[in-house]
Amino acid sequence: MERPGRSTFNTQIYEEACEWFIECRAGDLDNAARAEFDRWLRKSSEHQGAYLEIAAIWNEGPSLDPSNRWGRAELISQAAEDPANIIAWEGTRSTSHTPQPMSNRTETNERTTAATFSGRRRLFAIAASVLLAMAALATYMLTTSGVYATALGEQRSLPLSDGSTVELNSLSKIRIGYSEHERTVDLLQGQVLFHVAKDATRPFIVRIGQTRVRAVGTQFDVYRKPDGTIVTVVEGRVAILNEGNPSGPKNEGERGLRDPAPGTEVADFARQEGEGAIFLGAGEQITVSPKRARKTLHPNLAGATSWTQRQLVFDAASLADVAEEFNRYNERKLVIEPSALETLHISGVFSSTDSASLIRFLRDRPSLRIIETPTQIHVEEDP
Repeated sequence: MERPGRSTFNTQIYEEACEWFIECRAGDLDNAARAEFDRWLRKSSEHQGAYLEIAAIWNEGPSLDPSNRWGRAELISQAAEDPANIIAWEGTRSTSHTPQPMSNRTETNERTTAATFSGRRRLFAIAASVLLAMAALATYMLTTSGVYATALGEQRSLPLSDGSTVELNSLSKIRIGYSEHERTVDLLQGQVLFHVAKDATRPFIVRIGQTRVRAVGTQFDVYRKPDGTIVTVVEGRVAILNEGNPSGPKNEGERGLRDPAPGTEVADFARQEGEGAIFLGAGEQITVSPKRARKTLHPNLAGATSWTQRQLVFDAASLADVAEEFNRYNERKLVIEPSALETLHISGVFSSTDSASLIRFLRDRPSLRIIETPTQIHVEEDP
């Protein structure tokens, strides 16, 4: 019986898949490019499979080599030396067990050796090409330049070339630009948790509209909302400048924000930016708007970063705030009718990936009535 042939590994398709993956992850596809990408995917199942494989490899990338121990040359060298990567072609295998004359066997062995050597060279070229394509993809993604965004319900951890890491919450968008003298991130939308690696020669600055946050070996969360930006410091210290209010924000009539320690990078930042800069240490939180900055007296740090654990944590939150958070993760939107806005405040921990858990909780409230449609979940006051 004839054995089925092996599927052909098409290097060009994988290289095209890498290029499309880069474009899609950058989030800059216009309508024409999206249509072209759609045509490319529909062209063959090989295109679809290659793209999914590249996406899967990228998703696993940080856990496969978190310390970047293996460079491009090492990977290619290992691929060439690994016997598992060397596969004899079907045409080189004998399908008969009948003994052959010595001369025939010698000739066959020579042909087999030549074919195997040729096959090895071809497989090595394929492995090298794909590894180079993946290395190029990783290089592009890790050079920390460009725009990165997450879709509804998606979260992404992005390692940066300096050892820092940014974690993007659902419906978030950032623009990263590293230069020789400065590391900058523009938070265009949503919420991001920053793990900043120390680099005294290049300050790390997050820009949110007219607000700038400068960090020093710090872990902090920045949440850009329509009515202001919430900055929560988990570790280290940050300096904040609100260009919309250069005279310096007040904390309900008092400064209330500690001065930086002399000789530190944030102190240098204070001298550079003037008296308008304010400072936060670990465990502190502030909400900055164009007109004012208001420090949270008793911040809930666990709640501020609970989204990284796929949780929604509410502490006496209004139904409007609950709906805002819920709708960041779910296609079917939670709609709070005006009559119910002042009825109830919510405290509790809910799964951001299980919308039913919060809906069940709301249904159990005697003062509320829940009406579900295919696209919305209406919350009304129960008369």
